[in-house]
Amino acid sequence: MGNIEEIAEDTYRLEVLIPKIDTVFAVYLIRDEKGVLLEPGPTSTIPSIQQAMRQLGMKDLAYIIPTHIHMDHAGASGNLTQLFPHATVLLHPRGAKHIIDPSRLIESTRMVFGDDFEDLYGSILPVPESQVETPGDGEKISINERELQIVHCPGHAPHHLAVFDHRTKGLFSGEALGLPLPGAKMSPLPAAAPPSFDMEEYLESMEKLRELHPRIIFYSHDGVGKNPEQLISQAAENTKIVGDIILKTLRERHGTEAVRSKLQESIGVVDEMLLMGFLSYFQKKGLF
Repeated sequence: MGNIEEIAEDTYRLEVLIPKIDTVFAVYLIRDEKGVLLEPGPTSTIPSIQQAMRQLGMKDLAYIIPTHIHMDHAGASGNLTQLFPHATVLLHPRGAKHIIDPSRLIESTRMVFGDDFEDLYGSILPVPESQVETPGDGEKISINERELQIVHCPGHAPHHLAVFDHRTKGLFSGEALGLPLPGAKMSPLPAAAPPSFDMEEYLESMEKLRELHPRIIFYSHDGVGKNPEQLISQAAENTKIVGDIILKTLRERHGTEAVRSKLQESIGVVDEMLLMGFLSYFQKKGLF
């Protein structure tokens, strides 16, 4: 089936390339009478999704579930609702209005990815309000004999959620449990996206997800994690380490160039998104 891989019972991982994103991106499909698409990605992924669905014999989708509304996770949602008018898009309550009216989302995407982002990633279209649902924290969605539990887990973004599949004990974590960075000495590293990254909430969400006792983690920017307890501990520890490095260097009045140098020395990479996310968080907290 090409680059489609069955990674759990009737659960498939499709790896797609997103321009200018250094890490891999994974779209997930649950093949059922009621098909489920998790992490649709930007609009540019739609041809790959359609091909994967054809190969899997999936004709329709009941649910489309992005873990959060950032373009690289949810940009395709509006276009997909035109292709699948009976599908319901499940979202964190704090993200719904920006999917129904994506004007601010488009503006922020331009700021991060440039004015010509549509040339690379495709358009961001509104999702009809009639196709949007905002399940509460812990709410379970029944799909035949499978239950998907929605877990609100802010930190990376206030509109972030994760999905726990009670049948496979698999956790679709989005960016709540970190992500790999090429060349890094430690992994996973915190997914600190400005301006709304909150380290305290991020760590609390990790512990909340740990309490689900997943057997497997389905990462959005990586592969599949088969030792969840260890991986969650590493993600939490690495978040604290990176935060301490940045804050200590800032408090010594060395400035952001010194922080970049210290990050390169300590973790082997300098990721501007990560750096700006922590800077924004520490400034809001008045910690330096």
